[in-house]
Amino acid sequence: MAPTSLRSVVFLVLAVAVVVSDAQLQLSESFYDATCPQAASIVQQKVNAFVDADRGLAAALMRLHFHDCFVRGCDGSVLLNSTESMLTEKEALLNKGSLKGFEQIDEIKMELECACPGVVSCADILALVARDATAKVGGTSWPVFLGRIDGGASFADEVNISLPARKGRTGSEKYSWSILAFPGGHSIGQVHCGAFFERLYNFQGLNITDPSMDPEFAAMLKVQCPPTKPFGFMALDATNGTFDSAYYLDLLTNKGLLESDVALLSDPLGVEYAIRAVQDPMAFLTEFGWAMIKMGAIPALEPYGWRRHCAFVEAKY
Repeated sequence: MAPTSLRSVVFLVLAVAVVVSDAQLQLSESFYDATCPQAASIVQQKVNAFVDADRGLAAALMRLHFHDCFVRGCDGSVLLNSTESMLTEKEALLNKGSLKGFEQIDEIKMELECACPGVVSCADILALVARDATAKVGGTSWPVFLGRIDGGASFADEVNISLPARKGRTGSEKYSWSILAFPGGHSIGQVHCGAFFERLYNFQGLNITDPSMDPEFAAMLKVQCPPTKPFGFMALDATNGTFDSAYYLDLLTNKGLLESDVALLSDPLGVEYAIRAVQDPMAFLTEFGWAMIKMGAIPALEPYGWRRHCAFVEAKY
């Protein structure tokens, strides 16, 4: 156990060094040390309380950071509300009615405002929340580099061309490291049954079940998710609510739910990573932390300064 842990620690330290270089020292773990030293502890306390009350929120809060970073960088733009003339990322087909946790982010922001008015950006809150939510359900922790400035532009039509989850595309086509971070998030949480109905009931329009799916697993899904219940829920892996490598074991035994899950195994890097995740869970946790560090280092593309309430800002165009 000791050699694996040591290797993981060394890997994480090296990854941090790479990310600092990539971010060109624009972000720093100590960014709020002078202006809001309690920022990280406030976020962690709030996240712990939210997840204690509803364990399912861990996945939702982590997912907000994913969906923010893949569109315009990690700039908080996923939190912006639509205007009369423009739909924002919240209203995109892949996000509307799917993303959750906005109220919790607002609550965290308001508590930070009481402690340090006008200091902590919403984009930084999302990065901290993703880390703390993951750690709360058994995942690894990682350093979060801070100092992002919130973005002021948000467009629904940019979501479908940016998120690696879109049909027929793996995350590795956009960022080589996203194949680690994006599917790793499927280790926790649930999904609507309707999200995989096509694989279950009408694969390729042939009114059959996807033949690549384990037959016993498919039969169980049909009991849990009959065609009349598209809004029912199914756990994303066998250990729902615990961040571990079970998701990858499910994939390798043909028990993945989503088309994006299957697409992961069509990529040689995805297969290699899934096997390594199952064989060495400690390395999996560390590499997921590395991937999230990398994701969190993406700067905002169109900074415009701090705003008081994350989800109630009017986007500018």
